[in-house]
Amino acid sequence: MLLYGAATHDASATVPELEESVWERVMRVNLTGAYLVSKACLPVMIKGGGGSIILIASQLGRVASAGRAAYCTTKGGLIQLAKVMAADHAAQGVRVNTLSPGAVETDRLVRRWGDMGKAREIMSPKHLLGRLGQPDEIARAALFLASPASSFMTGADLLVDGGYTAI
Repeated sequence: MLLYGAATHDASATVPELEESVWERVMRVNLTGAYLVSKACLPVMIKGGGGSIILIASQLGRVASAGRAAYCTTKGGLIQLAKVMAADHAAQGVRVNTLSPGAVETDRLVRRWGDMGKAREIMSPKHLLGRLGQPDEIARAALFLASPASSFMTGADLLVDGGYTAI
């Protein structure tokens, strides 16, 4: 099983404001990193008879967020990359899916908002459940995708976003 979830911090900026070097760094870490890890792991998985690849995308791979062009682009790209790899490698026993969390109480939110209290204040109302996700909720979803319980899933995006994209 391969679980890839790297994402670099990116400051909010519109496209004209966004430095090209920042755009390129976000692309390299978030999207090219997943490609490179997958490229290295796929031959081993195929030789071993198959496996499960889970790429961590985001609800922002499905919907836009102002000032987040690079991040949203990479997360949408991961969803498409997983679909292509699923189509290319299903016959070899490799399942490829993405997991798209909503806002989760991690250090990433603290970096963006300054502290968790402010993150909760700003982000919780954007989720129908009125709260942020917890890391263990996302971990359980990843375990599901890695397990035989999801053996009929490939090329799918499992959305665990507290209702963020429902409205």
